[in-house]
Amino acid sequence: MKAAKKKYGTLSFEDEQLEYRIGKRKGKIDLKRPYDARIRAGSSGVGKLAAQIDFPQAGLIIHLHGAIRQEVLNTFPEPYFIDELSILPEEGLWGFTFTANDPEQKRFFFTLLEHLLKNREKNTYFQDYAHYPWYREPSPAFSYIKLIKTDSMTVYEKDFIETLLTQFVDRLENSYVRATPDYLVGWVYRSLKSAWTGVPDYYCIMPLGHVHVEVSYPKPNWKLFVIGHVVLETVSSLAGSSRPYGPTLQDQRYLYVRGCDEKGRVLEMAFDWYDPTDSQYEESKRLVRFVNRFQT
Repeated sequence: MKAAKKKYGTLSFEDEQLEYRIGKRKGKIDLKRPYDARIRAGSSGVGKLAAQIDFPQAGLIIHLHGAIRQEVLNTFPEPYFIDELSILPEEGLWGFTFTANDPEQKRFFFTLLEHLLKNREKNTYFQDYAHYPWYREPSPAFSYIKLIKTDSMTVYEKDFIETLLTQFVDRLENSYVRATPDYLVGWVYRSLKSAWTGVPDYYCIMPLGHVHVEVSYPKPNWKLFVIGHVVLETVSSLAGSSRPYGPTLQDQRYLYVRGCDEKGRVLEMAFDWYDPTDSQYEESKRLVRFVNRFQT
């Protein structure tokens, strides 16, 4: 199949290979070999319906104006994988621009989409997504946020924590928050001892389906900030490190977790989180989507 756009270049798709020319730059994406592709569909910031196929390693984006998200899902039935729409070319995102009103251009887009589904095991971005159990409904043993104090855990609590630590489905190995199929597990460090030993003062167990998470910038609580600053500076000096204390609090991203305590009172937790420049930022976005997919 061929599709041309004189303003940008040309595209053709045959035998699982997408060939493109953009000005003097030419390239080929073989769907039978490892590749990276992302799919978006929905309504843009200016309210226009569209879909996108993005090959970031090749710097290639294909837009289909007028595409309905449900049509995309009918062809590629993975709703948690297909992101909401980002900006369109006229809003600043360059790419090949097709329209759903043109039967040939629409057919090209959806044929490519069908082959992306067929070859999804070769899509490295899809494989990063697929290690989460998206369609398994969580079944935690309790519906409230539970704090378990490390130095006074019961035998049952210790066994429970040790089991959870073997069940993580995310790949955020150095995170303060990780996910199992049924819970978020958070590490809470409040004392100098915990910061020094690496053993948390508390484990925070947050049941999926009963909590909501979002990434935001909190208004600093300066009293807590100063205390935390002093503790971390002390740890740094004890370790013989000359590393400065890092970003100020208002520049730090946090993962907010909202739920209830055992008595039904609203409870909010905040954990250090990832910035867009961090290597695991995309994985952190997947965790947020995974946690929020089922809520009571």
